[in-house]
Amino acid sequence: MATAFNKSKIKSTVTIMGELKSANEARYIHGEYGKGQWTFYGGHDPENYQYSPNEPPTDLSLHPNSPGYRLILNNVLFPAAKKKKLKT
Repeated sequence: MATAFNKSKIKSTVTIMGELKSANEARYIHGEYGKGQWTFYGGHDPENYQYSPNEPPTDLSLHPNSPGYRLILNNVLFPAAKKKKLKT
């Protein structure tokens, strides 16, 4: 089973970006806390679904076009690229 949140326990200020409606679960959520942002992307390694804790990490250079890793990377890049209001 993949990691997920019960949707009834998620605050209304949190954006649900990926869900499993049949199980009432949110697996991809985003929100703000203080002056920062956070994102939770639950589930398995996109390129190694049978990963065991004692294995070495997945070599990302072998999967340059992985949609799962692109999704994770976008969570880092998009908030950083957000235009900030200038004080004038």
